[in-house]
Amino acid sequence: MALAESHRKAGLQVIRVISGDNELSALDFQKHYRMPVVHLMSSDLAFERKYRATGWPTLLLVDSEGKIVYRCTNLIGRDKKLMRLLRELKDASYTAATTTADGVYYMSSTLQRGGEAENLLQNDRFTSIATGRDGEVYVVFTSLKNENSDIVMRVFDGTLVGKDIPIAATGADEYDGTVLVDSRDRVWVCWTSNAVGDKYQVHLTSLNDTREGRESLIVSESKDDAMHGRMTADDTGDLWITYYQWHNIGENSRDKEVYLRKYSNGRFSKELRISPTDVSPYEDHTDPFVSIMDKQVFVSWSWDFHRPKGYTQDAKEPTIFVRTIDQDFKLGKIFHVSGHNIDAAPTLSDACDNNLWCAWDSLGSSQKERVYRKNLYVRSLNASGTIGKGFPIAEDLVNVCSPCFALDGNKTATLTWSQSKNGKDWTLWKAQYDSQHNRWKDPAMMVPEGDPRFSSCVYDSQGKLWIAYSVRTDKGREVTVKRWD
Repeated sequence: MALAESHRKAGLQVIRVISGDNELSALDFQKHYRMPVVHLMSSDLAFERKYRATGWPTLLLVDSEGKIVYRCTNLIGRDKKLMRLLRELKDASYTAATTTADGVYYMSSTLQRGGEAENLLQNDRFTSIATGRDGEVYVVFTSLKNENSDIVMRVFDGTLVGKDIPIAATGADEYDGTVLVDSRDRVWVCWTSNAVGDKYQVHLTSLNDTREGRESLIVSESKDDAMHGRMTADDTGDLWITYYQWHNIGENSRDKEVYLRKYSNGRFSKELRISPTDVSPYEDHTDPFVSIMDKQVFVSWSWDFHRPKGYTQDAKEPTIFVRTIDQDFKLGKIFHVSGHNIDAAPTLSDACDNNLWCAWDSLGSSQKERVYRKNLYVRSLNASGTIGKGFPIAEDLVNVCSPCFALDGNKTATLTWSQSKNGKDWTLWKAQYDSQHNRWKDPAMMVPEGDPRFSSCVYDSQGKLWIAYSVRTDKGREVTVKRWD
Protein backbone atom coordinates (compact mmCIF):
# COMPACT_ATOMS: atom_id res chain seq x y z
CA MET A 1 0.00 0.00 0.00
CA ALA A 2 2.95 2.32 0.67
CA LEU A 3 4.13 1.53 -2.85
CA ALA A 4 0.74 2.44 -4.30
CA GLU A 5 0.71 5.75 -2.44
CA SER A 6 4.27 6.73 -3.35
CA HIS A 7 3.72 6.11 -7.08
CA ARG A 8 0.10 7.18 -7.41
CA LYS A 9 0.87 10.66 -8.80
CA ALA A 10 3.07 9.08 -11.46
CA GLY A 11 0.10 7.11 -12.76
CA LEU A 12 0.36 3.79 -10.90
CA GLN A 13 -3.05 2.15 -10.44
CA VAL A 14 -2.98 -0.88 -8.14
CA ILE A 15 -5.52 -3.61 -8.95
CA ARG A 16 -5.98 -6.75 -6.87
CA VAL A 17 -7.56 -9.70 -8.67
CA ILE A 18 -9.59 -11.97 -6.38
CA SER A 19 -10.48 -15.60 -7.08
CA GLY A 20 -14.20 -16.16 -6.69
CA ASP A 21 -17.34 -14.05 -6.75
CA ASN A 22 -18.19 -13.67 -3.06
CA GLU A 23 -18.11 -9.90 -2.95
CA LEU A 24 -18.80 -9.73 0.76
CA SER A 25 -15.75 -11.85 1.63
CA ALA A 26 -13.64 -9.73 -0.72
CA LEU A 27 -15.01 -6.57 0.90
CA ASP A 28 -14.17 -7.89 4.39
CA PHE A 29 -10.61 -8.60 3.23
CA GLN A 30 -10.25 -5.13 1.72
CA LYS A 31 -11.55 -3.41 4.85
CA HIS A 32 -9.50 -5.52 7.24
CA TYR A 33 -6.23 -4.73 5.48
CA ARG A 34 -7.29 -1.11 4.84
CA MET A 35 -6.54 -1.52 1.14
CA PRO A 36 -7.34 1.59 -0.94
CA VAL A 37 -7.01 -0.33 -4.21
CA VAL A 38 -9.33 -1.56 -6.95
CA HIS A 39 -10.56 -5.14 -6.48
CA LEU A 40 -11.63 -7.26 -9.46
CA MET A 41 -13.41 -10.61 -9.07
CA SER A 42 -12.17 -13.57 -11.16
CA SER A 43 -15.00 -16.00 -10.57
CA ASP A 44 -13.95 -18.79 -12.97
CA LEU A 45 -10.19 -18.56 -12.25
CA ALA A 46 -9.52 -17.59 -15.89
CA PHE A 47 -7.08 -14.90 -14.80
CA GLU A 48 -5.17 -17.34 -12.59
CA ARG A 49 -4.95 -19.97 -15.32
CA LYS A 50 -3.55 -17.42 -17.76
CA TYR A 51 -1.19 -15.44 -15.55
CA ARG A 52 -0.53 -17.53 -12.45
CA ALA A 53 0.09 -21.09 -13.60
CA THR A 54 2.35 -21.89 -10.62
CA GLY A 55 -0.38 -21.11 -8.11
CA TRP A 56 1.80 -18.59 -6.27
CA PRO A 57 0.64 -14.96 -5.91
CA THR A 58 1.87 -13.09 -8.95
CA LEU A 59 2.48 -9.39 -9.47
CA LEU A 60 2.18 -7.98 -12.99
CA LEU A 61 3.39 -4.55 -14.07
CA VAL A 62 1.39 -3.30 -17.07
CA ASP A 63 2.28 -0.20 -19.08
CA SER A 64 -0.09 2.48 -20.37
CA GLU A 65 -0.66 0.48 -23.57
CA GLY A 66 -1.79 -2.62 -21.71
CA LYS A 67 1.41 -4.62 -22.23
CA ILE A 68 2.91 -6.68 -19.41
CA VAL A 69 6.42 -5.30 -18.96
CA TYR A 70 7.34 -7.34 -15.88
CA ARG A 71 6.05 -10.10 -13.63
CA CYS A 72 7.32 -11.59 -10.39
CA THR A 73 6.33 -13.81 -7.49
CA ASN A 74 8.94 -12.36 -5.11
CA LEU A 75 8.28 -9.95 -2.29
CA ILE A 76 7.95 -6.52 -3.85
CA GLY A 77 10.56 -4.87 -1.65
CA ARG A 78 13.21 -7.41 -2.65
CA ASP A 79 12.71 -7.23 -6.41
CA LYS A 80 15.33 -4.80 -7.73
CA LYS A 81 14.14 -4.84 -11.34
CA LEU A 82 10.58 -4.02 -10.35
CA MET A 83 11.73 -1.17 -8.14
CA ARG A 84 13.85 0.21 -11.00
CA LEU A 85 10.89 0.13 -13.39
CA LEU A 86 8.71 1.87 -10.82
CA ARG A 87 11.30 4.59 -10.28
CA GLU A 88 11.38 5.17 -14.03
CA LEU A 89 7.62 5.47 -13.97
CA LYS A 90 7.78 7.92 -11.09
CA ASP A 91 10.39 10.04 -12.86
CA ALA A 92 8.38 10.20 -16.09
CA SER A 93 7.49 13.64 -17.44
CA TYR A 94 3.72 13.11 -17.21
CA THR A 95 1.30 12.78 -14.32
CA ALA A 96 -2.09 11.11 -14.16
CA ALA A 97 -4.98 12.76 -12.34
CA THR A 98 -6.60 10.58 -9.69
CA THR A 99 -9.88 10.79 -7.82
CA THR A 100 -10.92 9.17 -4.53
CA ALA A 101 -14.17 7.19 -4.57
CA ASP A 102 -15.26 5.19 -1.52
CA GLY A 103 -11.71 5.31 -0.15
CA VAL A 104 -10.13 4.02 -3.38
CA TYR A 105 -7.97 5.98 -5.82
CA TYR A 106 -9.09 5.79 -9.45
CA MET A 107 -7.72 7.31 -12.60
CA SER A 108 -10.08 10.16 -13.48
CA SER A 109 -10.54 8.67 -16.94
CA THR A 110 -11.86 5.46 -15.34
CA LEU A 111 -14.61 7.34 -13.51
CA GLN A 112 -15.43 9.32 -16.64
CA ARG A 113 -15.95 6.11 -18.64
CA GLY A 114 -18.26 4.85 -15.88
CA GLY A 115 -20.27 8.07 -15.82
CA GLU A 116 -19.17 8.87 -12.25
CA ALA A 117 -16.80 11.75 -12.81
CA GLU A 118 -19.21 14.23 -11.19
CA ASN A 119 -21.27 12.10 -8.79
CA LEU A 120 -20.76 8.53 -7.69
CA LEU A 121 -23.54 6.08 -8.33
CA GLN A 122 -25.29 4.70 -5.26
CA ASN A 123 -24.69 1.07 -4.38
CA ASP A 124 -27.40 -0.56 -2.26
CA ARG A 125 -26.82 -4.29 -1.68
CA PHE A 126 -26.58 -7.16 0.85
CA THR A 127 -30.29 -7.39 1.65
CA SER A 128 -31.81 -9.23 4.64
CA ILE A 129 -35.54 -9.72 5.17
CA ALA A 130 -37.80 -10.80 8.06
CA THR A 131 -41.52 -10.67 8.92
CA GLY A 132 -43.52 -9.96 12.08
CA ARG A 133 -46.52 -11.87 13.34
CA ASP A 134 -48.93 -9.13 12.19
CA GLY A 135 -47.66 -9.18 8.62
CA GLU A 136 -45.04 -6.44 8.77
CA VAL A 137 -42.02 -6.97 6.51
CA TYR A 138 -38.61 -5.63 7.54
CA VAL A 139 -35.83 -5.24 4.98
CA VAL A 140 -32.30 -4.23 5.96
CA PHE A 141 -29.56 -3.44 3.46
CA THR A 142 -26.20 -1.72 3.06
CA SER A 143 -26.57 1.67 1.40
CA LEU A 144 -23.51 3.31 -0.11
CA LYS A 145 -24.21 6.91 -1.09
CA ASN A 146 -21.87 9.89 -1.20
CA GLU A 147 -18.89 7.68 -0.31
CA ASN A 148 -20.46 6.66 3.02
CA SER A 149 -21.76 3.18 3.82
CA ASP A 150 -24.79 2.91 6.15
CA ILE A 151 -27.29 0.33 7.41
CA VAL A 152 -30.86 1.19 6.40
CA MET A 153 -34.21 -0.47 7.18
CA ARG A 154 -37.37 -0.38 5.06
CA VAL A 155 -40.66 -1.43 6.69
CA PHE A 156 -43.77 -2.67 4.85
CA ASP A 157 -47.18 -3.03 6.49
CA GLY A 158 -48.10 -5.76 4.02
CA THR A 159 -48.55 -3.54 0.98
CA LEU A 160 -47.28 -0.03 1.68
CA VAL A 161 -43.71 0.98 2.43
CA GLY A 162 -42.72 3.56 5.00
CA LYS A 163 -39.77 5.92 4.97
CA ASP A 164 -36.29 4.43 5.20
CA ILE A 165 -35.08 4.15 8.79
CA PRO A 166 -31.36 4.77 9.42
CA ILE A 167 -30.24 1.96 11.73
CA ALA A 168 -26.54 2.84 11.60
CA ALA A 169 -25.91 5.98 9.58
CA THR A 170 -22.91 7.81 10.97
CA GLY A 171 -19.64 8.97 9.51
CA ALA A 172 -18.22 5.53 10.31
CA ASP A 173 -18.12 2.60 7.89
CA GLU A 174 -21.18 0.37 8.46
CA TYR A 175 -22.14 -2.57 6.25
CA ASP A 176 -23.42 -6.18 6.07
CA GLY A 177 -26.64 -5.82 8.07
CA THR A 178 -28.98 -8.72 8.91
CA VAL A 179 -32.44 -8.60 10.48
CA LEU A 180 -34.64 -11.06 12.38
CA VAL A 181 -37.89 -11.03 14.35
CA ASP A 182 -37.84 -13.12 17.53
CA SER A 183 -40.66 -15.10 19.19
CA ARG A 184 -41.66 -11.99 21.16
CA ASP A 185 -42.03 -10.00 17.92
CA ARG A 186 -38.96 -7.88 18.65
CA VAL A 187 -37.00 -6.73 15.60
CA TRP A 188 -33.21 -7.09 15.80
CA VAL A 189 -30.43 -5.93 13.48
CA CYS A 190 -26.71 -6.74 13.55
CA TRP A 191 -23.97 -5.38 11.29
CA THR A 192 -20.22 -4.71 10.99
CA SER A 193 -18.86 -1.26 11.87
CA ASN A 194 -15.71 0.60 12.87
CA ALA A 195 -17.70 3.25 14.74
CA VAL A 196 -15.96 2.51 18.06
CA GLY A 197 -12.16 2.56 18.17
CA ASP A 198 -10.06 1.71 15.14
CA LYS A 199 -11.27 -1.88 14.68
CA TYR A 200 -14.31 -3.38 13.00
CA GLN A 201 -16.72 -5.07 15.42
CA VAL A 202 -20.14 -6.72 15.15
CA HIS A 203 -22.92 -4.46 16.49
CA LEU A 204 -26.46 -5.27 17.63
CA THR A 205 -29.58 -3.19 18.21
CA SER A 206 -33.36 -3.50 18.24
CA LEU A 207 -35.72 -1.41 16.17
CA ASN A 208 -37.25 -0.11 19.39
CA ASP A 209 -33.85 0.99 20.73
CA THR A 210 -33.09 2.70 17.41
CA ARG A 211 -36.35 4.65 17.55
CA GLU A 212 -35.60 5.71 21.13
CA GLY A 213 -32.09 6.85 20.27
CA ARG A 214 -30.13 4.26 22.29
CA GLU A 215 -26.63 3.31 21.23
CA SER A 216 -25.99 -0.08 19.69
CA LEU A 217 -24.38 -2.94 21.62
CA ILE A 218 -21.00 -4.38 20.61
CA VAL A 219 -21.27 -8.15 20.27
CA SER A 220 -17.67 -9.12 19.50
CA GLU A 221 -14.74 -8.78 21.89
CA SER A 222 -11.98 -8.91 19.31
CA LYS A 223 -8.57 -7.33 19.77
CA ASP A 224 -8.53 -7.22 15.99
CA ASP A 225 -11.34 -6.94 13.42
CA ALA A 226 -14.53 -9.00 13.79
CA MET A 227 -16.89 -9.40 10.81
CA HIS A 228 -19.77 -11.30 9.22
CA GLY A 229 -22.30 -11.31 12.06
CA ARG A 230 -25.24 -13.72 11.62
CA MET A 231 -27.97 -14.44 14.18
CA THR A 232 -30.96 -16.59 15.05
CA ALA A 233 -33.43 -16.65 17.94
CA ASP A 234 -34.62 -19.59 20.04
CA ASP A 235 -38.16 -20.23 21.31
CA THR A 236 -37.63 -17.99 24.36
CA GLY A 237 -36.49 -15.04 22.27
CA ASP A 238 -32.80 -15.33 23.21
CA LEU A 239 -30.41 -14.43 20.39
CA TRP A 240 -27.49 -16.55 19.20
CA ILE A 241 -24.96 -14.54 17.19
CA THR A 242 -22.01 -15.93 15.26
CA TYR A 243 -19.13 -14.10 13.56
CA TYR A 244 -15.44 -14.50 12.81
CA GLN A 245 -12.44 -12.69 14.24
CA TRP A 246 -9.04 -11.98 12.75
CA HIS A 247 -6.05 -13.19 14.79
CA ASN A 248 -2.36 -12.46 14.41
CA ILE A 249 0.12 -14.89 12.90
CA GLY A 250 3.55 -13.41 13.54
CA GLU A 251 3.51 -9.81 12.37
CA ASN A 252 0.49 -10.28 10.10
CA SER A 253 -3.17 -10.35 11.03
CA ARG A 254 -4.17 -13.33 8.92
CA ASP A 255 -5.87 -16.06 10.92
CA LYS A 256 -9.70 -16.13 11.08
CA GLU A 257 -11.67 -18.02 13.75
CA VAL A 258 -15.43 -18.46 14.27
CA TYR A 259 -17.15 -17.48 17.54
CA LEU A 260 -20.64 -17.58 19.06
CA ARG A 261 -22.38 -15.55 21.77
CA LYS A 262 -25.82 -15.68 23.35
CA TYR A 263 -27.77 -12.52 24.19
CA SER A 264 -30.38 -13.08 26.91
CA ASN A 265 -32.20 -10.62 29.18
CA GLY A 266 -29.93 -7.76 28.25
CA ARG A 267 -26.67 -9.65 28.82
CA PHE A 268 -24.14 -11.42 26.62
CA SER A 269 -22.66 -14.80 27.42
CA LYS A 270 -18.93 -15.36 27.19
CA GLU A 271 -17.52 -15.76 23.71
CA LEU A 272 -17.44 -19.40 22.65
CA ARG A 273 -14.98 -20.41 19.97
CA ILE A 274 -16.65 -22.70 17.42
CA SER A 275 -13.74 -23.36 15.06
CA PRO A 276 -11.31 -26.01 16.37
CA THR A 277 -8.44 -25.13 18.69
CA ASP A 278 -6.34 -28.21 17.91
CA VAL A 279 -5.31 -27.27 14.36
CA SER A 280 -2.78 -24.86 12.88
CA PRO A 281 -3.78 -21.17 12.86
CA TYR A 282 -3.24 -21.27 9.10
CA GLU A 283 -6.50 -23.21 8.87
CA ASP A 284 -8.76 -20.21 8.21
CA HIS A 285 -12.44 -20.29 9.21
CA THR A 286 -14.85 -17.75 7.78
CA ASP A 287 -18.40 -16.82 6.66
CA PRO A 288 -20.33 -18.46 9.54
CA PHE A 289 -24.09 -18.98 9.62
CA VAL A 290 -26.31 -20.05 12.53
CA SER A 291 -29.64 -21.87 12.97
CA ILE A 292 -31.51 -23.76 15.72
CA MET A 293 -33.34 -27.10 15.81
CA ASP A 294 -34.58 -29.03 18.87
CA LYS A 295 -32.70 -26.69 21.22
CA GLN A 296 -29.47 -27.47 19.38
CA VAL A 297 -27.59 -24.54 17.86
CA PHE A 298 -25.96 -25.24 14.48
CA VAL A 299 -23.09 -23.14 13.15
CA SER A 300 -21.83 -23.66 9.60
CA TRP A 301 -18.73 -22.07 8.09
CA SER A 302 -16.18 -22.36 5.29
CA TRP A 303 -12.87 -23.88 6.43
CA ASP A 304 -9.72 -23.52 4.32
CA PHE A 305 -9.10 -27.19 4.97
CA HIS A 306 -5.66 -28.84 4.71
CA ARG A 307 -6.56 -32.24 6.19
CA PRO A 308 -5.10 -31.80 9.69
CA LYS A 309 -4.54 -34.87 11.84
CA GLY A 310 -7.67 -36.15 13.54
CA TYR A 311 -10.10 -34.75 10.95
CA THR A 312 -11.68 -36.21 7.84
CA GLN A 313 -9.51 -36.94 4.85
CA ASP A 314 -12.58 -36.92 2.61
CA ALA A 315 -12.36 -33.17 1.99
CA LYS A 316 -9.85 -30.62 0.77
CA GLU A 317 -9.45 -26.92 0.02
CA PRO A 318 -12.23 -24.65 1.36
CA THR A 319 -14.89 -27.02 2.74
CA ILE A 320 -18.21 -26.43 4.49
CA PHE A 321 -18.22 -27.68 8.09
CA VAL A 322 -20.92 -27.67 10.79
CA ARG A 323 -20.79 -27.89 14.57
CA THR A 324 -23.61 -28.20 17.12
CA ILE A 325 -23.78 -26.46 20.49
CA ASP A 326 -26.33 -27.28 23.22
CA GLN A 327 -28.05 -24.81 25.53
CA ASP A 328 -25.31 -25.35 28.16
CA PHE A 329 -22.64 -24.32 25.62
CA LYS A 330 -21.32 -27.85 25.24
CA LEU A 331 -19.61 -28.20 21.87
CA GLY A 332 -20.61 -31.06 19.60
CA LYS A 333 -18.52 -32.89 17.07
CA ILE A 334 -17.42 -31.08 13.90
CA PHE A 335 -18.54 -32.69 10.65
CA HIS A 336 -18.10 -31.74 7.02
CA VAL A 337 -21.00 -31.07 4.64
CA SER A 338 -19.14 -30.55 1.36
CA GLY A 339 -16.06 -32.27 -0.03
CA HIS A 340 -13.56 -31.79 -2.81
CA ASN A 341 -14.35 -28.50 -4.54
CA ILE A 342 -13.75 -24.88 -3.54
CA ASP A 343 -16.80 -24.43 -1.31
CA ALA A 344 -17.83 -21.14 0.30
CA ALA A 345 -20.65 -18.93 1.58
CA PRO A 346 -22.81 -21.51 3.41
CA THR A 347 -26.34 -20.71 4.56
CA LEU A 348 -28.67 -22.77 6.76
CA SER A 349 -32.44 -23.05 6.73
CA ASP A 350 -34.68 -23.03 9.78
CA ALA A 351 -35.79 -26.43 11.08
CA CYS A 352 -37.83 -28.38 8.52
CA ASP A 353 -39.15 -31.93 9.13
CA ASN A 354 -36.55 -32.61 11.84
CA ASN A 355 -33.59 -31.54 9.74
CA LEU A 356 -31.89 -28.49 8.31
CA TRP A 357 -30.89 -27.65 4.78
CA CYS A 358 -27.46 -26.23 4.01
CA ALA A 359 -26.73 -24.46 0.71
CA TRP A 360 -23.38 -23.22 -0.59
CA ASP A 361 -21.63 -22.28 -3.82
CA SER A 362 -19.07 -24.74 -5.11
CA LEU A 363 -16.34 -24.16 -7.69
CA GLY A 364 -15.06 -27.19 -9.60
CA SER A 365 -14.29 -28.57 -13.04
CA SER A 366 -17.11 -28.21 -15.53
CA GLN A 367 -18.67 -31.37 -16.93
CA LYS A 368 -19.06 -29.66 -20.32
CA GLU A 369 -15.83 -27.73 -20.87
CA ARG A 370 -12.26 -27.73 -19.59
CA VAL A 371 -12.90 -24.77 -17.32
CA TYR A 372 -13.93 -24.15 -13.72
CA ARG A 373 -17.61 -23.51 -13.10
CA LYS A 374 -19.89 -22.86 -10.13
CA ASN A 375 -22.63 -25.17 -8.84
CA LEU A 376 -25.17 -24.31 -6.15
CA TYR A 377 -25.29 -27.29 -3.78
CA VAL A 378 -27.78 -28.25 -1.07
CA ARG A 379 -27.60 -30.97 1.55
CA SER A 380 -29.74 -32.06 4.49
CA LEU A 381 -28.32 -32.50 7.99
CA ASN A 382 -29.21 -32.93 11.65
CA ALA A 383 -27.31 -33.08 14.96
CA SER A 384 -25.89 -36.51 14.05
CA GLY A 385 -24.38 -35.36 10.75
CA THR A 386 -25.34 -35.15 7.11
CA ILE A 387 -28.36 -36.91 5.58
CA GLY A 388 -27.94 -38.32 2.09
CA LYS A 389 -25.64 -36.75 -0.44
CA GLY A 390 -25.21 -33.14 -1.44
CA PHE A 391 -26.50 -32.36 -4.91
CA PRO A 392 -26.47 -29.36 -7.25
CA ILE A 393 -29.68 -27.40 -7.68
CA ALA A 394 -28.07 -25.14 -10.29
CA GLU A 395 -25.10 -26.25 -12.38
CA ASP A 396 -22.38 -25.05 -14.74
CA LEU A 397 -22.56 -21.37 -13.80
CA VAL A 398 -19.94 -18.64 -13.94
CA ASN A 399 -21.38 -16.88 -10.86
CA VAL A 400 -23.64 -17.67 -7.91
CA CYS A 401 -24.80 -15.01 -5.45
CA SER A 402 -26.53 -15.05 -2.04
CA PRO A 403 -28.46 -18.32 -1.61
CA CYS A 404 -31.23 -17.82 0.97
CA PHE A 405 -33.84 -20.18 2.46
CA ALA A 406 -37.43 -19.33 3.37
CA LEU A 407 -39.78 -21.71 5.23
CA ASP A 408 -43.56 -21.54 5.45
CA GLY A 409 -43.89 -23.62 8.61
CA ASN A 410 -43.37 -27.25 7.63
CA LYS A 411 -45.35 -26.79 4.42
CA THR A 412 -42.96 -25.23 1.94
CA ALA A 413 -39.22 -24.65 1.72
CA THR A 414 -37.91 -22.22 -0.88
CA LEU A 415 -34.35 -21.37 -1.90
CA THR A 416 -33.59 -18.20 -3.86
CA TRP A 417 -30.31 -17.08 -5.44
CA SER A 418 -28.85 -15.04 -8.28
CA GLN A 419 -26.79 -16.62 -11.03
CA SER A 420 -24.92 -15.80 -14.22
CA LYS A 421 -24.17 -18.16 -17.08
CA ASN A 422 -21.75 -15.82 -18.83
CA GLY A 423 -20.28 -13.75 -15.98
CA LYS A 424 -22.12 -10.59 -17.08
CA ASP A 425 -25.90 -11.03 -17.10
CA TRP A 426 -27.53 -11.92 -13.77
CA THR A 427 -30.97 -13.44 -13.16
CA LEU A 428 -32.84 -14.27 -9.94
CA TRP A 429 -34.03 -17.86 -9.43
CA LYS A 430 -35.91 -20.00 -6.94
CA ALA A 431 -36.39 -23.69 -6.22
CA GLN A 432 -38.96 -25.31 -3.92
CA TYR A 433 -38.73 -28.48 -1.88
CA ASP A 434 -41.40 -31.13 -2.55
CA SER A 435 -41.76 -32.77 0.88
CA GLN A 436 -44.25 -35.34 -0.42
CA HIS A 437 -41.71 -36.76 -2.87
CA ASN A 438 -38.62 -35.74 -0.85
CA ARG A 439 -36.99 -33.79 -3.65
CA TRP A 440 -36.20 -30.29 -4.81
CA LYS A 441 -38.19 -29.21 -7.84
CA ASP A 442 -36.49 -27.85 -10.94
CA PRO A 443 -35.43 -24.20 -10.57
CA ALA A 444 -37.57 -21.41 -12.02
CA MET A 445 -36.47 -17.93 -13.03
CA MET A 446 -38.05 -15.13 -10.99
CA VAL A 447 -36.46 -11.90 -12.23
CA PRO A 448 -34.77 -11.86 -15.66
CA GLU A 449 -33.73 -8.21 -15.94
CA GLY A 450 -31.82 -5.53 -14.05
CA ASP A 451 -28.93 -7.78 -12.98
CA PRO A 452 -30.72 -8.79 -9.72
CA ARG A 453 -28.27 -9.67 -6.95
CA PHE A 454 -27.85 -9.92 -3.16
CA SER A 455 -31.29 -11.43 -2.63
CA SER A 456 -33.08 -12.60 0.52
CA CYS A 457 -36.50 -14.16 1.02
CA VAL A 458 -39.08 -14.92 3.72
CA TYR A 459 -42.67 -16.13 4.12
CA ASP A 460 -45.10 -13.85 5.96
CA SER A 461 -47.81 -14.93 8.40
CA GLN A 462 -50.25 -15.42 5.49
CA GLY A 463 -47.94 -17.81 3.66
CA LYS A 464 -46.90 -15.28 1.02
CA LEU A 465 -43.28 -15.23 -0.19
CA TRP A 466 -41.44 -11.91 -0.05
CA ILE A 467 -38.12 -11.27 -1.78
CA ALA A 468 -35.66 -8.39 -1.54
CA TYR A 469 -32.82 -7.85 -3.99
CA SER A 470 -30.64 -5.20 -5.59
CA VAL A 471 -31.12 -4.14 -9.22
CA ARG A 472 -29.13 -1.90 -11.52
CA THR A 473 -30.76 1.44 -12.43
CA ASP A 474 -29.64 4.77 -13.84
CA LYS A 475 -28.87 5.86 -10.26
CA GLY A 476 -26.76 2.78 -9.56
CA ARG A 477 -27.88 -0.24 -7.53
CA GLU A 478 -31.21 0.12 -5.72
CA VAL A 479 -33.10 -2.31 -3.48
CA THR A 480 -36.41 -3.75 -4.69
CA VAL A 481 -38.90 -5.62 -2.46
CA LYS A 482 -41.75 -7.71 -3.87
CA ARG A 483 -44.44 -10.05 -2.64
CA TRP A 484 -44.37 -13.12 -4.85
CA ASP A 485 -47.92 -14.40 -5.36
